[in-house]
Amino acid sequence: MYELGCSRKEVSRAGERLVDCFTQKKSYDDKDVQILHDWRMCHVYPLEQLTKYLEREAKSLNSNAIISSRIKRLPSIVEKLARFPSMQLGRMQDLGGCRAIVDNIEQVYLIKEEILSLTFKHQLHKIHDYISETKDSGYRSLHIVHSFQNQKYPDLNGLKIEMQIRTAIQHSWATAVEMVGIFRRESLKSSMGDARWLRFFILVSELFYRIESKDPTLNKSHNAISDELKLLSKELNVTSVLNAFSQIADHITKSKLYNSGYCVIVVDTKKGTISVTGFSNQMIKKASEFYIKAEKKCAENTNQVAAMVSVNSINDLKAAYPAFFLDTKTFLNNLSRFII
Repeated sequence: MYELGCSRKEVSRAGERLVDCFTQKKSYDDKDVQILHDWRMCHVYPLEQLTKYLEREAKSLNSNAIISSRIKRLPSIVEKLARFPSMQLGRMQDLGGCRAIVDNIEQVYLIKEEILSLTFKHQLHKIHDYISETKDSGYRSLHIVHSFQNQKYPDLNGLKIEMQIRTAIQHSWATAVEMVGIFRRESLKSSMGDARWLRFFILVSELFYRIESKDPTLNKSHNAISDELKLLSKELNVTSVLNAFSQIADHITKSKLYNSGYCVIVVDTKKGTISVTGFSNQMIKKASEFYIKAEKKCAENTNQVAAMVSVNSINDLKAAYPAFFLDTKTFLNNLSRFII
């Protein structure tokens, strides 16, 4: 288990200095990067514990539910702090996140009710229903944030862990947004970037929601949206672009992978290669050290993106994180009914 070698105030100050470097396009100080890394790794144990609850409730409802967890990437952390100046690194609530991907919206809300009915010491902090109140970008998912509580490790008390529950269709949308953003070097999921791509994903989100929703008051007519979507798809050459992303990943470095534990994924968008390095649950410190080295290399090479993730089974890795495997098939299959 990770222990923090400084106060939370020092963590927040390190975050402020990293944001200053980010906005001024200067190199990060290694000491500040290490503080940020140690702080997010403190969330690993709480994340493991909350993930177990999410897995139990999701799997009891849907045995095919895909469960995964991740520690937030350094670039995502700094960019978020830069977008929200009042936010402090020491108070971020999504440094550790776990996710359940299920079949439909009804299952999302059933799992939510089961999670909220649990009798454990972890305190409910916030619920964000981005399905009924969609983000401006078109993002839809249900988020439940808990404040971790544990007598054995009191220093970890108060750390926030975010549960995300979403449908497979919602997941395919989020995957496509992230992938296009990676290749275009734009934060589309934060509503930043080319206005045409932003509009395209907003329209797709609305159409996907109409497919899944059972709301009888919802206008089921797709014509107006579909017409605009077809024009944008043609202008952006969406199908060809997304197909190209899938085909570019022609190499995955062979490495020893474990049936449970952690994986560090490094994508090189220029070379079209993907490296996956596996670590068992007992190798968390080695995984952490490997990850921070990978992120530092990515900071020097803008064509590379690194992520550290965890899944219950290596077989679920690609399904849980298709953006890092450049896999757009599910999204394109869902989209094809509207633009062909």
